[in-house]
Amino acid sequence: MIVTNTHPTNSLTLADTLNITATSSNFNLVKAGTLTRLYPGQAAVVQIGVQNKVGVAAGTTCGFGDYTADSTSLSWHWNPDWFNEVKFGIFIHWGLYSAPAYGSIAPNEDYAEWYWKRMNDPTYKTKTYQYHNITYGTSFTYDDFISNFTAINFNAKDWVDLIDAAGAQYMVPVTKHHDGFALFNFPSTISMRSSVHYGPKRDFIGELLAAAKTFQPQIRRGTYFSLPEWYNSMLIFMRSGPPTNPYTGAVENYTGFVPANDFIQDIQLPQQKVLAYDYETEIMWCDIAGSANNATIFASAWLNWARDQGRQVTFNSRCGIAGDFDTPEYTTNSGTVVRKWESNRGMDPFSFGYNYQTPDDTYMTGEDIVQSLVDIVSKNGNFLLDIGPKNDGTIPAIMQTGLLDAGRWIKAHSESIFKTRYWSVTPGSNNFRYTTTQEAFYIHYLTTPPLTLFVPDLVPYLPGDTVTILGGSLNGTVIPVTWNSNETISLSLSDELVASDQYVWTFKLDYTSAW
Repeated sequence: MIVTNTHPTNSLTLADTLNITATSSNFNLVKAGTLTRLYPGQAAVVQIGVQNKVGVAAGTTCGFGDYTADSTSLSWHWNPDWFNEVKFGIFIHWGLYSAPAYGSIAPNEDYAEWYWKRMNDPTYKTKTYQYHNITYGTSFTYDDFISNFTAINFNAKDWVDLIDAAGAQYMVPVTKHHDGFALFNFPSTISMRSSVHYGPKRDFIGELLAAAKTFQPQIRRGTYFSLPEWYNSMLIFMRSGPPTNPYTGAVENYTGFVPANDFIQDIQLPQQKVLAYDYETEIMWCDIAGSANNATIFASAWLNWARDQGRQVTFNSRCGIAGDFDTPEYTTNSGTVVRKWESNRGMDPFSFGYNYQTPDDTYMTGEDIVQSLVDIVSKNGNFLLDIGPKNDGTIPAIMQTGLLDAGRWIKAHSESIFKTRYWSVTPGSNNFRYTTTQEAFYIHYLTTPPLTLFVPDLVPYLPGDTVTILGGSLNGTVIPVTWNSNETISLSLSDELVASDQYVWTFKLDYTSAW
Protein backbone atom coordinates (compact mmCIF):
# COMPACT_ATOMS: atom_id res chain seq x y z
CA MET A 1 0.00 0.00 0.00
CA ILE A 2 1.01 3.64 -0.43
CA VAL A 3 1.30 5.80 2.69
CA THR A 4 1.35 9.60 2.36
CA ASN A 5 2.31 12.13 5.02
CA THR A 6 -0.41 14.75 4.70
CA HIS A 7 0.82 16.96 7.54
CA PRO A 8 2.02 20.33 6.21
CA THR A 9 5.12 20.61 8.44
CA ASN A 10 5.83 17.53 10.56
CA SER A 11 8.02 14.63 9.48
CA LEU A 12 7.59 11.02 10.50
CA THR A 13 10.78 10.02 12.36
CA LEU A 14 12.30 7.11 14.22
CA ALA A 15 10.56 8.31 17.38
CA ASP A 16 7.20 7.94 15.63
CA THR A 17 7.91 4.57 13.97
CA LEU A 18 4.65 3.78 12.23
CA ASN A 19 3.29 0.23 12.17
CA ILE A 20 0.87 -0.39 9.33
CA THR A 21 -1.73 -3.11 9.86
CA ALA A 22 -5.03 -4.21 8.39
CA THR A 23 -8.01 -5.96 9.95
CA SER A 24 -10.89 -7.85 8.41
CA SER A 25 -13.33 -10.59 9.24
CA ASN A 26 -12.01 -12.41 6.17
CA PHE A 27 -8.24 -12.45 6.72
CA ASN A 28 -5.55 -12.51 9.39
CA LEU A 29 -2.58 -10.17 9.49
CA VAL A 30 0.62 -12.15 8.92
CA LYS A 31 3.15 -9.35 8.72
CA ALA A 32 2.78 -5.68 9.60
CA GLY A 33 4.55 -2.96 7.67
CA THR A 34 6.76 -0.31 9.24
CA LEU A 35 7.75 3.20 8.28
CA THR A 36 10.44 5.23 10.03
CA ARG A 37 10.84 8.36 7.89
CA LEU A 38 8.44 10.36 5.76
CA TYR A 39 8.66 14.06 4.96
CA PRO A 40 5.55 16.25 4.74
CA GLY A 41 3.74 15.67 1.46
CA GLN A 42 5.87 12.66 0.55
CA ALA A 43 4.71 9.08 0.01
CA ALA A 44 6.20 5.62 0.45
CA VAL A 45 5.29 2.09 -0.61
CA VAL A 46 4.76 -0.20 2.39
CA GLN A 47 4.00 -3.90 2.21
CA ILE A 48 1.93 -5.90 4.67
CA GLY A 49 1.13 -9.60 4.62
CA VAL A 50 -2.34 -11.08 5.09
CA GLN A 51 -3.78 -14.58 4.81
CA ASN A 52 -7.37 -15.67 4.28
CA LYS A 53 -9.10 -17.02 7.36
CA VAL A 54 -10.14 -20.65 7.40
CA GLY A 55 -13.26 -21.09 5.33
CA VAL A 56 -12.74 -17.96 3.22
CA ALA A 57 -12.04 -19.03 -0.35
CA ALA A 58 -9.36 -17.20 -2.27
CA GLY A 59 -10.73 -14.86 -4.88
CA THR A 60 -14.05 -14.29 -3.12
CA THR A 61 -13.97 -11.47 -0.58
CA CYS A 62 -10.18 -11.23 -0.62
CA GLY A 63 -7.14 -12.89 -2.10
CA PHE A 64 -6.74 -14.29 -5.59
CA GLY A 65 -8.46 -17.35 -6.94
CA ASP A 66 -7.41 -19.24 -10.03
CA TYR A 67 -6.29 -17.17 -12.97
CA THR A 68 -8.43 -17.76 -16.01
CA ALA A 69 -7.49 -17.62 -19.67
CA ASP A 70 -8.43 -14.00 -20.26
CA SER A 71 -6.45 -10.78 -20.14
CA THR A 72 -8.60 -9.21 -17.41
CA SER A 73 -7.93 -12.03 -14.97
CA LEU A 74 -4.21 -12.06 -15.80
CA SER A 75 -3.94 -8.29 -15.38
CA TRP A 76 -4.27 -8.85 -11.63
CA HIS A 77 -0.92 -10.62 -11.57
CA TRP A 78 2.02 -8.42 -10.57
CA ASN A 79 5.69 -9.15 -10.78
CA PRO A 80 6.93 -10.83 -7.58
CA ASP A 81 8.78 -8.96 -4.84
CA TRP A 82 11.99 -10.74 -5.78
CA PHE A 83 11.87 -9.26 -9.28
CA ASN A 84 11.70 -5.79 -7.76
CA GLU A 85 14.68 -6.64 -5.59
CA VAL A 86 17.15 -8.24 -8.02
CA LYS A 87 17.56 -5.12 -10.22
CA PHE A 88 20.43 -6.33 -12.44
CA GLY A 89 20.37 -9.27 -14.82
CA ILE A 90 22.44 -10.69 -17.66
CA PHE A 91 20.84 -11.38 -21.04
CA ILE A 92 22.63 -13.94 -23.24
CA HIS A 93 22.18 -14.03 -27.02
CA TRP A 94 23.92 -17.12 -28.39
CA GLY A 95 22.92 -19.37 -31.26
CA LEU A 96 23.56 -20.13 -34.93
CA TYR A 97 23.92 -16.40 -35.63
CA SER A 98 27.04 -16.49 -33.43
CA ALA A 99 28.82 -18.43 -36.19
CA PRO A 100 28.81 -15.68 -38.87
CA ALA A 101 28.83 -13.10 -36.04
CA TYR A 102 28.22 -10.29 -38.48
CA GLY A 103 26.19 -7.11 -38.13
CA SER A 104 28.37 -4.63 -40.06
CA ILE A 105 29.89 -1.53 -38.47
CA ALA A 106 28.57 1.88 -37.46
CA PRO A 107 26.69 3.73 -38.80
CA ASN A 108 25.23 0.68 -40.56
CA GLU A 109 25.52 -1.83 -37.71
CA ASP A 110 22.44 -3.77 -36.70
CA TYR A 111 21.56 -6.81 -34.61
CA ALA A 112 23.91 -9.66 -35.54
CA GLU A 113 21.26 -12.16 -34.39
CA TRP A 114 19.13 -11.02 -37.34
CA TYR A 115 21.74 -12.30 -39.81
CA TRP A 116 19.39 -14.72 -41.60
CA LYS A 117 16.71 -12.11 -42.06
CA ARG A 118 19.18 -9.50 -43.30
CA MET A 119 20.89 -11.84 -45.78
CA ASN A 120 17.50 -12.10 -47.50
CA ASP A 121 17.33 -8.34 -48.08
CA PRO A 122 19.82 -7.02 -50.69
CA THR A 123 18.96 -3.40 -49.83
CA TYR A 124 19.35 -3.54 -46.05
CA LYS A 125 21.95 -1.18 -44.57
CA THR A 126 24.18 -3.92 -43.11
CA LYS A 127 24.82 -5.36 -46.60
CA THR A 128 24.55 -8.84 -45.10
CA TYR A 129 23.29 -10.17 -48.45
CA GLN A 130 26.49 -9.01 -50.14
CA TYR A 131 28.72 -10.04 -47.21
CA HIS A 132 27.35 -13.59 -47.18
CA ASN A 133 27.86 -13.98 -50.91
CA ILE A 134 31.49 -12.84 -50.73
CA THR A 135 32.36 -14.73 -47.54
CA TYR A 136 30.46 -18.01 -47.92
CA GLY A 137 29.07 -18.15 -51.44
CA THR A 138 25.55 -18.42 -52.80
CA SER A 139 25.15 -22.14 -52.10
CA PHE A 140 25.99 -21.85 -48.38
CA THR A 141 22.66 -21.71 -46.53
CA TYR A 142 21.97 -20.30 -43.09
CA ASP A 143 21.44 -23.79 -41.71
CA ASP A 144 24.92 -24.73 -42.90
CA PHE A 145 26.11 -22.68 -39.93
CA ILE A 146 24.95 -25.57 -37.73
CA SER A 147 28.26 -27.29 -38.45
CA ASN A 148 30.15 -24.09 -37.53
CA PHE A 149 28.31 -23.69 -34.23
CA THR A 150 30.76 -25.89 -32.35
CA ALA A 151 30.41 -24.59 -28.77
CA ILE A 152 33.62 -26.52 -28.16
CA ASN A 153 34.71 -24.24 -25.31
CA PHE A 154 31.32 -23.77 -23.67
CA ASN A 155 31.52 -24.13 -19.89
CA ALA A 156 28.29 -23.45 -18.04
CA LYS A 157 30.00 -22.97 -14.68
CA ASP A 158 32.32 -20.33 -16.12
CA TRP A 159 29.32 -18.44 -17.43
CA VAL A 160 27.36 -18.41 -14.17
CA ASP A 161 30.49 -17.57 -12.17
CA LEU A 162 31.03 -14.55 -14.43
CA ILE A 163 27.40 -13.51 -13.97
CA ASP A 164 27.89 -13.63 -10.21
CA ALA A 165 31.19 -11.73 -10.40
CA ALA A 166 29.40 -9.05 -12.43
CA GLY A 167 27.08 -8.48 -9.48
CA ALA A 168 24.02 -9.63 -11.42
CA GLN A 169 21.23 -11.41 -9.57
CA TYR A 170 19.34 -12.98 -12.47
CA MET A 171 19.98 -14.25 -15.96
CA VAL A 172 17.93 -14.69 -19.12
CA PRO A 173 19.57 -16.86 -21.80
CA VAL A 174 18.02 -17.10 -25.27
CA THR A 175 16.47 -20.54 -25.62
CA LYS A 176 15.26 -20.00 -29.19
CA HIS A 177 15.56 -16.93 -31.37
CA HIS A 178 13.57 -16.03 -34.49
CA ASP A 179 15.62 -18.45 -36.61
CA GLY A 180 13.82 -21.25 -34.76
CA PHE A 181 17.00 -23.09 -33.74
CA ALA A 182 16.53 -24.01 -30.08
CA LEU A 183 19.19 -24.66 -27.43
CA PHE A 184 16.99 -26.80 -25.17
CA ASN A 185 15.40 -30.23 -25.25
CA PHE A 186 11.77 -31.05 -26.00
CA PRO A 187 9.93 -34.02 -27.51
CA SER A 188 10.96 -34.73 -31.09
CA THR A 189 7.28 -34.89 -32.01
CA ILE A 190 7.21 -31.10 -31.57
CA SER A 191 10.35 -30.31 -33.55
CA MET A 192 13.90 -31.50 -34.01
CA ARG A 193 15.30 -28.08 -34.84
CA SER A 194 17.69 -27.77 -31.91
CA SER A 195 21.25 -28.17 -30.69
CA VAL A 196 20.15 -31.41 -29.04
CA HIS A 197 19.58 -33.08 -32.42
CA TYR A 198 22.04 -31.22 -34.66
CA GLY A 199 25.50 -29.71 -34.40
CA PRO A 200 26.86 -29.98 -30.85
CA LYS A 201 24.02 -32.33 -29.78
CA ARG A 202 23.85 -30.73 -26.34
CA ASP A 203 21.14 -29.18 -24.19
CA PHE A 204 22.88 -25.89 -23.45
CA ILE A 205 19.97 -24.33 -21.57
CA GLY A 206 19.70 -27.37 -19.34
CA GLU A 207 23.43 -27.25 -18.63
CA LEU A 208 23.38 -23.52 -17.91
CA LEU A 209 20.36 -23.56 -15.60
CA ALA A 210 21.73 -26.59 -13.76
CA ALA A 211 25.09 -24.86 -13.26
CA ALA A 212 23.36 -21.80 -11.85
CA LYS A 213 21.27 -23.92 -9.52
CA THR A 214 24.33 -25.83 -8.31
CA PHE A 215 27.10 -23.22 -8.20
CA GLN A 216 25.26 -19.88 -7.96
CA PRO A 217 21.84 -20.73 -6.51
CA GLN A 218 21.14 -17.10 -5.58
CA ILE A 219 20.91 -16.20 -9.27
CA ARG A 220 17.31 -16.20 -10.49
CA ARG A 221 16.84 -18.17 -13.70
CA GLY A 222 14.78 -16.86 -16.62
CA THR A 223 14.45 -17.84 -20.27
CA TYR A 224 14.03 -15.82 -23.47
CA PHE A 225 11.70 -17.46 -25.99
CA SER A 226 10.84 -16.20 -29.47
CA LEU A 227 7.17 -16.89 -30.08
CA PRO A 228 7.43 -16.94 -33.90
CA GLU A 229 9.98 -18.47 -36.25
CA TRP A 230 10.87 -16.53 -39.38
CA TYR A 231 10.85 -19.39 -41.86
CA ASN A 232 8.77 -22.16 -40.34
CA SER A 233 6.31 -23.04 -43.10
CA MET A 234 3.58 -23.57 -40.49
CA LEU A 235 3.65 -19.87 -39.63
CA ILE A 236 3.78 -17.08 -42.19
CA PHE A 237 5.73 -14.50 -40.22
CA MET A 238 6.72 -11.10 -41.58
CA ARG A 239 5.51 -12.40 -44.97
CA SER A 240 8.59 -14.61 -45.19
CA GLY A 241 7.08 -18.05 -45.68
CA PRO A 242 9.37 -21.10 -45.98
CA PRO A 243 13.12 -20.46 -46.42
CA THR A 244 14.42 -19.85 -49.90
CA ASN A 245 17.89 -19.19 -51.20
CA PRO A 246 18.10 -15.38 -51.54
CA TYR A 247 20.41 -15.67 -54.55
CA THR A 248 18.74 -18.44 -56.56
CA GLY A 249 15.18 -18.50 -55.22
CA ALA A 250 15.37 -22.25 -54.58
CA VAL A 251 13.42 -23.57 -51.58
CA GLU A 252 15.80 -24.57 -48.77
CA ASN A 253 15.59 -27.25 -46.13
CA TYR A 254 14.36 -26.09 -42.72
CA THR A 255 16.55 -28.37 -40.63
CA GLY A 256 14.72 -30.37 -38.00
CA PHE A 257 11.26 -29.44 -39.23
CA VAL A 258 8.46 -31.74 -38.07
CA PRO A 259 5.12 -31.31 -39.88
CA ALA A 260 2.30 -30.07 -37.66
CA ASN A 261 -1.29 -28.99 -38.01
CA ASP A 262 -0.94 -25.66 -36.23
CA PHE A 263 2.24 -23.78 -35.31
CA ILE A 264 0.84 -22.19 -32.16
CA GLN A 265 -0.85 -25.27 -30.75
CA ASP A 266 1.67 -27.88 -31.85
CA ILE A 267 5.03 -26.06 -31.62
CA GLN A 268 4.95 -22.72 -29.82
CA LEU A 269 2.75 -23.62 -26.84
CA PRO A 270 4.35 -27.04 -26.17
CA GLN A 271 7.84 -25.52 -26.21
CA GLN A 272 6.76 -22.83 -23.75
CA LYS A 273 5.32 -25.50 -21.48
CA VAL A 274 8.62 -27.38 -21.51
CA LEU A 275 10.47 -24.26 -20.38
CA ALA A 276 7.86 -23.52 -17.73
CA TYR A 277 7.39 -26.96 -16.20
CA ASP A 278 10.48 -29.01 -17.08
CA TYR A 279 13.10 -26.26 -16.91
CA GLU A 280 11.17 -24.36 -14.20
CA THR A 281 11.90 -20.92 -15.58
CA GLU A 282 11.18 -18.07 -13.20
CA ILE A 283 10.91 -15.45 -15.94
CA MET A 284 9.19 -16.14 -19.25
CA TRP A 285 10.80 -13.49 -21.44
CA CYS A 286 8.80 -13.66 -24.67
CA ASP A 287 9.52 -11.79 -27.87
CA ILE A 288 7.44 -10.65 -30.86
CA ALA A 289 4.02 -11.99 -29.94
CA GLY A 290 1.86 -10.25 -32.50
CA SER A 291 -1.52 -11.94 -32.79
CA ALA A 292 0.03 -15.40 -33.15
CA ASN A 293 0.09 -16.66 -29.58
CA ASN A 294 -1.81 -18.49 -26.88
CA ALA A 295 -0.67 -16.18 -24.11
CA THR A 296 -3.80 -16.32 -21.97
CA ILE A 297 -3.96 -20.12 -22.07
CA PHE A 298 -0.28 -20.54 -21.27
CA ALA A 299 -0.01 -17.83 -18.60
CA SER A 300 -3.13 -18.75 -16.63
CA ALA A 301 -2.14 -22.41 -16.33
CA TRP A 302 1.48 -21.57 -15.51
CA LEU A 303 0.65 -18.98 -12.84
CA ASN A 304 -1.82 -21.31 -11.14
CA TRP A 305 0.70 -24.14 -11.19
CA ALA A 306 3.48 -21.94 -9.80
CA ARG A 307 1.24 -20.69 -6.99
CA ASP A 308 0.35 -24.26 -6.04
CA GLN A 309 4.07 -25.09 -6.02
CA GLY A 310 4.80 -22.16 -3.71
CA ARG A 311 6.80 -20.42 -6.43
CA GLN A 312 6.61 -16.85 -7.70
CA VAL A 313 7.15 -16.38 -11.41
CA THR A 314 6.82 -13.50 -13.83
CA PHE A 315 6.47 -12.76 -17.54
CA ASN A 316 7.12 -9.71 -19.68
CA SER A 317 4.94 -7.55 -21.90
CA ARG A 318 5.91 -9.33 -25.13
CA CYS A 319 3.99 -12.57 -24.59
CA GLY A 320 0.80 -11.32 -26.22
CA ILE A 321 -0.80 -9.69 -23.17
CA ALA A 322 0.20 -6.84 -20.87
CA GLY A 323 2.37 -9.02 -18.64
CA ASP A 324 4.05 -7.97 -15.41
CA PHE A 325 6.66 -5.56 -16.72
CA ASP A 326 7.54 -3.53 -19.81
CA THR A 327 10.77 -3.96 -21.76
CA PRO A 328 12.18 -0.83 -23.43
CA GLU A 329 14.99 -1.91 -25.75
CA TYR A 330 18.23 0.05 -26.13
CA THR A 331 16.58 2.92 -24.27
CA THR A 332 15.44 3.85 -20.77
CA ASN A 333 12.73 6.01 -19.26
CA SER A 334 13.42 9.68 -18.64
CA GLY A 335 11.62 9.63 -15.29
CA THR A 336 10.05 7.30 -12.76
CA VAL A 337 7.50 4.85 -14.15
CA VAL A 338 5.39 3.22 -11.44
CA ARG A 339 4.54 0.16 -13.53
CA LYS A 340 7.53 -2.15 -13.35
CA TRP A 341 9.89 -1.95 -16.30
CA GLU A 342 13.18 -3.45 -17.40
CA SER A 343 15.61 -1.80 -19.78
CA ASN A 344 17.46 -4.26 -22.00
CA ARG A 345 20.42 -3.66 -24.27
CA GLY A 346 23.72 -5.20 -25.32
CA MET A 347 27.21 -4.29 -24.17
CA ASP A 348 27.69 -3.86 -27.92
CA PRO A 349 26.28 -0.45 -28.91
CA PHE A 350 24.09 -1.91 -31.67
CA SER A 351 23.76 -5.67 -31.23
CA PHE A 352 22.73 -8.37 -28.79
CA GLY A 353 24.47 -11.22 -30.64
CA TYR A 354 28.25 -11.17 -31.03
CA ASN A 355 29.39 -8.99 -33.94
CA TYR A 356 33.06 -9.55 -34.73
CA GLN A 357 33.28 -6.17 -36.47
CA THR A 358 32.44 -4.11 -33.38
CA PRO A 359 35.55 -2.23 -32.15
CA ASP A 360 36.51 -2.95 -28.54
CA ASP A 361 36.47 0.72 -27.60
CA THR A 362 32.74 0.99 -28.36
CA TYR A 363 31.59 -1.65 -25.86
CA MET A 364 30.08 -0.57 -22.55
CA THR A 365 32.72 -0.18 -19.87
CA GLY A 366 32.34 -0.88 -16.17
CA GLU A 367 31.64 2.80 -15.64
CA ASP A 368 28.94 2.82 -18.33
CA ILE A 369 27.26 -0.21 -16.80
CA VAL A 370 27.27 1.17 -13.26
CA GLN A 371 25.96 4.59 -14.27
CA SER A 372 23.20 3.00 -16.36
CA LEU A 373 22.24 0.67 -13.52
CA VAL A 374 21.97 3.46 -10.95
CA ASP A 375 19.94 5.63 -13.31
CA ILE A 376 17.52 2.82 -14.17
CA VAL A 377 17.03 1.60 -10.59
CA SER A 378 16.29 5.14 -9.39
CA LYS A 379 13.32 5.17 -11.79
CA ASN A 380 11.82 1.81 -10.70
CA GLY A 381 13.51 -0.16 -13.45
CA ASN A 382 15.62 -3.28 -13.73
CA PHE A 383 18.63 -3.45 -16.03
CA LEU A 384 18.99 -6.53 -18.25
CA LEU A 385 22.42 -6.25 -19.86
CA ASP A 386 23.23 -8.54 -22.77
CA ILE A 387 26.41 -10.40 -23.61
CA GLY A 388 27.00 -12.16 -26.92
CA PRO A 389 29.29 -15.18 -26.63
CA LYS A 390 31.26 -16.42 -29.63
CA ASN A 391 30.18 -19.54 -31.49
CA ASP A 392 32.75 -21.65 -29.62
CA GLY A 393 31.13 -20.76 -26.29
CA THR A 394 33.70 -18.26 -25.06
CA ILE A 395 32.71 -14.81 -23.86
CA PRO A 396 34.80 -12.06 -25.49
CA ALA A 397 37.47 -10.62 -23.21
CA ILE A 398 36.22 -7.05 -23.68
CA MET A 399 32.81 -8.08 -22.33
CA GLN A 400 34.34 -9.91 -19.38
CA THR A 401 36.46 -6.89 -18.48
CA GLY A 402 33.46 -4.55 -18.44
CA LEU A 403 31.38 -6.96 -16.38
CA LEU A 404 34.12 -7.58 -13.82
CA ASP A 405 34.87 -3.87 -13.45
CA ALA A 406 31.19 -3.16 -12.91
CA GLY A 407 30.83 -6.09 -10.54
CA ARG A 408 33.44 -4.79 -8.14
CA TRP A 409 31.53 -1.53 -7.77
CA ILE A 410 28.13 -3.21 -7.58
CA LYS A 411 29.16 -5.62 -4.84
CA ALA A 412 30.70 -2.81 -2.78
CA HIS A 413 27.55 -0.68 -3.09
CA SER A 414 24.95 -3.46 -3.20
CA GLU A 415 22.80 -2.20 -0.33
CA SER A 416 22.06 0.99 -2.28
CA ILE A 417 20.89 -0.96 -5.34
CA PHE A 418 19.31 -4.30 -4.48
CA LYS A 419 16.10 -4.47 -2.43
CA THR A 420 15.72 -0.70 -2.71
CA ARG A 421 12.72 1.31 -3.88
CA TYR A 422 12.48 4.38 -6.02
CA TRP A 423 11.89 7.68 -4.23
CA SER A 424 8.33 8.85 -4.89
CA VAL A 425 9.36 12.51 -5.12
CA THR A 426 11.92 12.35 -7.93
CA PRO A 427 14.56 9.96 -9.25
CA GLY A 428 16.95 12.92 -9.27
CA SER A 429 18.18 15.21 -12.01
CA ASN A 430 21.46 16.19 -13.61
CA ASN A 431 24.05 14.02 -11.82
CA PHE A 432 21.91 13.12 -8.80
CA ARG A 433 19.96 9.86 -8.42
CA TYR A 434 18.17 8.51 -5.34
CA THR A 435 17.17 5.12 -3.95
CA THR A 436 15.51 4.27 -0.64
CA THR A 437 14.88 1.55 1.92
CA GLN A 438 12.90 1.63 5.16
CA GLU A 439 16.10 2.32 7.10
CA ALA A 440 18.09 4.63 4.85
CA PHE A 441 18.17 6.99 1.89
CA TYR A 442 20.91 6.85 -0.76
CA ILE A 443 22.25 9.80 -2.71
CA HIS A 444 24.12 8.78 -5.87
CA TYR A 445 26.30 11.19 -7.82
CA LEU A 446 27.06 10.08 -11.37
CA THR A 447 30.44 11.76 -11.81
CA THR A 448 33.36 13.01 -9.72
CA PRO A 449 31.76 15.23 -7.06
CA PRO A 450 32.93 18.71 -6.02
CA LEU A 451 34.31 19.14 -2.50
CA THR A 452 31.11 20.91 -1.47
CA LEU A 453 28.26 18.85 -2.85
CA PHE A 454 24.98 20.76 -2.75
CA VAL A 455 21.98 18.41 -2.92
CA PRO A 456 19.20 20.40 -4.62
CA ASP A 457 16.24 18.22 -3.67
CA LEU A 458 14.52 18.09 -0.27
CA VAL A 459 15.89 14.69 0.67
CA PRO A 460 14.48 13.28 3.95
CA TYR A 461 17.36 14.47 6.16
CA LEU A 462 16.83 15.66 9.72
CA PRO A 463 19.41 17.00 12.18
CA GLY A 464 20.89 14.04 14.02
CA ASP A 465 20.91 11.77 10.97
CA THR A 466 24.25 10.27 9.98
CA VAL A 467 25.60 10.51 6.43
CA THR A 468 28.47 8.25 5.36
CA ILE A 469 30.17 7.39 2.11
CA LEU A 470 29.23 3.94 0.87
CA GLY A 471 31.80 1.77 -0.88
CA GLY A 472 35.32 2.60 -1.96
CA SER A 473 38.43 2.48 0.18
CA LEU A 474 36.97 4.86 2.79
CA ASN A 475 33.66 3.05 3.14
CA GLY A 476 31.73 4.16 6.23
CA THR A 477 33.50 7.50 6.66
CA VAL A 478 31.15 10.06 8.22
CA ILE A 479 30.42 13.07 6.02
CA PRO A 480 29.91 16.54 7.58
CA VAL A 481 26.47 17.85 6.64
CA THR A 482 25.19 21.41 6.47
CA TRP A 483 21.43 21.74 6.79
CA ASN A 484 20.63 24.80 4.72
CA SER A 485 17.96 27.38 5.52
CA ASN A 486 15.64 25.99 2.85
CA GLU A 487 16.07 22.47 4.36
CA THR A 488 18.31 21.25 1.55
CA ILE A 489 21.68 19.82 2.55
CA SER A 490 25.30 20.22 1.49
CA LEU A 491 27.96 17.54 1.97
CA SER A 492 31.54 18.52 2.79
CA LEU A 493 33.98 16.18 1.04
CA SER A 494 37.75 15.92 1.11
CA ASP A 495 40.13 15.19 -1.74
CA GLU A 496 40.89 11.82 -0.13
CA LEU A 497 37.21 10.96 0.06
CA VAL A 498 36.61 11.84 -3.58
CA ALA A 499 39.64 9.80 -4.63
CA SER A 500 38.44 6.78 -2.64
CA ASP A 501 35.81 5.68 -5.17
CA GLN A 502 34.98 5.68 -8.86
CA TYR A 503 32.15 5.54 -11.42
CA VAL A 504 29.34 6.69 -9.08
CA TRP A 505 29.76 8.21 -5.60
CA THR A 506 27.13 7.03 -3.12
CA PHE A 507 26.24 8.63 0.21
CA LYS A 508 24.11 6.82 2.76
CA LEU A 509 21.71 8.84 4.89
CA ASP A 510 20.88 6.74 7.97
CA TYR A 511 17.56 7.51 9.63
CA THR A 512 19.11 7.82 13.10
CA SER A 513 17.42 11.05 14.14
CA ALA A 514 14.36 11.12 16.38
CA TRP A 515 14.17 14.90 15.98
